[in-house]
Amino acid sequence: MIRPRIKLKKRRATEDQIINEIHSLLHGNGSRPYSLSVTETAKILKVSRDTIYRYIKKMKGTQQILKDKNGKLHLPEIPQDAKFREFNKSHEITNELLVTEWIDDLLTRKLGAPLKVWKMRVSSLKAICNTCKVIPQDLIVSQRKTEKIMRDFARIYQSGNAVQSSRGIKSSGLGTGIYTRVQAVRDFCAFYNIFWPRGVNGVMSQKVPGHGKYGDIRLTEKELQDADNFIKEKWGLDSDVYRWFWVGVESCARYEALYNMPLEYTTSISKSGNTTYIMVVKESKTEHIRGGKWFKYITRDDTQKSLDLIKNRGGQRIHELEISRYQFAKKMHSSLRLVYKHIGKQADYFQKHPTHALRHIGAHYWLAKTGYNFGLIAEIGGWNTMDELKKSYGQIPPEKILEMIGRHD
Repeated sequence: MIRPRIKLKKRRATEDQIINEIHSLLHGNGSRPYSLSVTETAKILKVSRDTIYRYIKKMKGTQQILKDKNGKLHLPEIPQDAKFREFNKSHEITNELLVTEWIDDLLTRKLGAPLKVWKMRVSSLKAICNTCKVIPQDLIVSQRKTEKIMRDFARIYQSGNAVQSSRGIKSSGLGTGIYTRVQAVRDFCAFYNIFWPRGVNGVMSQKVPGHGKYGDIRLTEKELQDADNFIKEKWGLDSDVYRWFWVGVESCARYEALYNMPLEYTTSISKSGNTTYIMVVKESKTEHIRGGKWFKYITRDDTQKSLDLIKNRGGQRIHELEISRYQFAKKMHSSLRLVYKHIGKQADYFQKHPTHALRHIGAHYWLAKTGYNFGLIAEIGGWNTMDELKKSYGQIPPEKILEMIGRHD
């Protein structure tokens, strides 16, 4: 008889390994947190029920499953209250009516257009249900029950045993990981009229992790000049790296806005003869304000020269590498890390958020030029409030404070 080729973790397994896995699945102490039936075990291993029974008969010692006097196996009983089964490819969470209705709302949330993170929200909800062994309905019984479930999730997440989401947040830090899942649950609950007030503390808080912790991320004038020289020497003034760095600094644009920034600008010449290129970007994060459109002001001569060079070649955006968006991000971030390393900026933020660091650098670049005029720079950089700029981007450096109070030698 030809035995089926059973694979565990994508590798062909020995008979003993298969017997151990089947025993674990039947008893709920293996890769599933609950006991499975013979039928479910067969589906998991992609074999027939008869094959599972053949392996059960081979079990010995502590693994042996006894028979009654009629020859029936004493298999582990499935708990009566085990109404939850893992949401997976054969049991999609999207088949749940409550989730389906919520998804319909997510897909039309933005004036008939989808919420960009709708798939991540659904994936996060699925991860929470699978981790805490609850069904979506359990999350909308009451605030108190939802909070208890999320406290349980937070404890499991902290231990590193939470079921991971399938869309883009697997490697999140502790705070960000929990924050992202709580966002999904709050959104789901709000659709069914369960709300938490703004500013609430505890596990259901939506205070952004790390908010206000990086207001001091900046480059000094010397560091900016060193970065400029390094980029010119390594890649040249007419390079995507040069434009990405300096347009990123002068525009304070986020990654998506910078990546899609059209190479269109009008020229303004001041009475003193200074030339400024006025550009427009669309920030999806602030679509609720002016449709997300913000004016950007490019004042550096070399940045303008670099833009002119690519425009004269018929360029449509501030970069011209013909590679996928993913490959572009990988290449650009690698280049920026080299720049930061060259000027001695090896802090985690520069290395982990190389493009967003430009927004922080740009905030300080403009604030220093305008004597810390927060109102003006909130407009130039695209912050919807001065408070956000002050708290998260524009911490005044100690030497500047000393200068302002007249105590700087």
